[in-house]
Amino acid sequence: MVNAFGVFIAGGLGCLSRYLLGLWILPAMGFSIATLLVNVFGGFLAGVVASKYPQFKPILLTGFLGGFTTFSAFSLECLSLIQNQQIFAALSYILISVVLSITAAWVGCTISV
Repeated sequence: MVNAFGVFIAGGLGCLSRYLLGLWILPAMGFSIATLLVNVFGGFLAGVVASKYPQFKPILLTGFLGGFTTFSAFSLECLSLIQNQQIFAALSYILISVVLSITAAWVGCTISV
């Protein structure tokens, strides 16, 4: 039961962190820089947690990062760009997000913390 409560609290903190970051960073280049940063940083943290702190995976990966990262917002933002015929911005956003997030996860897995 301690893990379930920890996941619940950490998820709330992740959601709050994402919300506050979204208020602080304004959209640029036709897409949300906040969502991009959240997903890239989330990929990095996921790599760190998975490789260095597996004992905290339920609370940090499922909880905090589950609330913090936002693939659903990313998907909706991409769809909106496509619907507004901003194809280059949509494809750029997709490519940048995926490449940077995977790279960040790899860096997180390989660094010594």
